[in-house]
Parts: sequence; structure tokens; C-alpha cells
Amino acid sequence: MRRRLAMVLALGVLATLGLVYLSQNDPEGGALFPQCVFKKVTGFHCAGCGSTRAAHAMMHFDLETAFRKNSLLVVTFPLLLVGIVMEGSAWLWGERYRGPRVRLPGFWAWAVPVVIFGFWILRNVPVWPFELLAPR
Repeated sequence: MRRRLAMVLALGVLATLGLVYLSQNDPEGGALFPQCVFKKVTGFHCAGCGSTRAAHAMMHFDLETAFRKNSLLVVTFPLLLVGIVMEGSAWLWGERYRGPRVRLPGFWAWAVPVVIFGFWILRNVPVWPFELLAPR
């Protein structure tokens, strides 16, 4: 338990440092952030393109800008956060954990990748309304 707690604390400190850096440095302002390799190679947007800029906007409570950068991230962020907290708690406490767990039924296990892949494809279609999905 101590080793797991130390790991959770270390990951928490690293995540906090990363979030502080992200909140203080605008990804569009030349800060040190990785570029999308898929976009560089193909010229198309991947499903994650704009996520860093969207996260920066969400940290400043600018949901309109965040939604324009990556709407899928904004919509799924609350679910991701709850899932990370639940599964992290279960991992930390091990067999003593009695809280809820993230379990995707068969349909959702297939639907989630289909939605992500569909978003990836549709955001590259240069026709209204799909062009609204591209980061802008």
C-alpha cells in the first residue's frame, strides 16, 4: 500500500506541475509543447489535434474556445476524470476498495472507438458542418 501511495503522490505532483505549466503557457504562443506527428506527416487532423489548446482553454474556464479546439475532449472530459478517479482509487486500495468501478458493457466497448474514429474522419471533411469539428 505504501508503494502505491507513493506512486499516486508522485503522479499527482507530476500532473499538478504539468497542469500549472499548461495553464501558464499558451500552446499557440510558442510554448514548449509537442506537435502532432500525424498532422505533420499527413496534413490531416487526428482525433486528438487541438487537445492541448482545448485543455489550456478549459483551465481558464473558456469552454467556447475549448469546444472549438477539440469538442470531443470537452464532451468526454468529465467522464474521463470520474473514470480516472474511480479506477485510481480501486488500484490504490486494492482488494479493500468497495466503491464503484468503470465497466463498459460490450456495446460501449465497441461504440467508444467507433465514436473516436468517426470524429477523426469527420473533422477532416472540408464541408459544412463537419469543418466545424476541425480545430480553429
